Amino acid sequence: MEEESRVKSHLHAVLLLCATREGVQAREEGWELPVFYRGPRAVITHHVVEVSREHRRLFMVAEMSDVHIVRFDPGADDAGRHIAGVSALVAAVVAVPVVGPASMLLTVVVAGALSAGAVVCLRPRNACWWQVRAGYRGAVVEVFSSRDEREFAGFCRGLVRSLEYAEA
Repeated sequence: MEEESRVKSHLHAVLLLCATREGVQAREEGWELPVFYRGPRAVITHHVVEVSREHRRLFMVAEMSDVHIVRFDPGADDAGRHIAGVSALVAAVVAVPVVGPASMLLTVVVAGALSAGAVVCLRPRNACWWQVRAGYRGAVVEVFSSRDEREFAGFCRGLVRSLEYAEA
C-alpha cells in the first residue's frame, strides 16, 4: 500500500513536471497550452483530466477509451405515489371525528401515522445525476459525476474537445 502511494505521488510529480516544462516552452514560443474546461471541480487540458472530489485524481487523455455517459434517474414522479399521499392526508382528517370519541390516544396515533405516510409519499424525489465513465488502464472508472446539468455539460464538452485534440 505504501509502495503504491509512493508510485502515485511520483507519477503525479512527473506529470506536473512535464506539464510545467511544456508550459514554459509554450510560453517562450508564444503559444498557450489548451485548457478545454476549467470548473470548480475539474480541469481538462490536452493531456490530462484532473478531477477533485475527496482527493485529486489525474487521468491521462491518451489512455482513456470507451468514454460514455451514465444517467441515474430515480424515476418520474408516479401518479400512484401522489394519490397515496393525498389519500393518507384525507384519511388522517376523517380519522379524527370517527375514532376520536372512542379514544383520544388512538386518534393521535392513527392521525400521526397517516400524516407521516403522506409526508413520505408527497416529498420531492432526488433529481437525476450523471457520470462520465471510461476505460482507463484496464478498468472501467468513474471520471466525473455531477447533479448539476450545466456543470456536467461543460465538462463533457471539454472532454470531447480534449479527446479530439489527442486524436489529431
